[in-house]
Amino acid sequence: MKNKPAVEKFVTNWVAQNVRNVPGLTNLPSEVDRLASSLTFDARAEGFSGSDLNRAVGDIDDYLTGQYEQAGAEQTQATQTL
Repeated sequence: MKNKPAVEKFVTNWVAQNVRNVPGLTNLPSEVDRLASSLTFDARAEGFSGSDLNRAVGDIDDYLTGQYEQAGAEQTQATQTL
């Protein structure tokens, strides 16, 4: 079991590098599944378990859905300010 701050830092960095809003996406659950699989794979490669991820962020699908929606809102704001 890894400490929570280390897992949170890994997830925050991973999200910043990998979660992007996809304009016109019609199947969010499928995109979230893809992201969750990739996050879990990368986390395991760094020595973090699924339980470590769950302790740090809760339900991975719910967390990534929120991060995806936030990325979309940020992209919309950036577009509107141009």
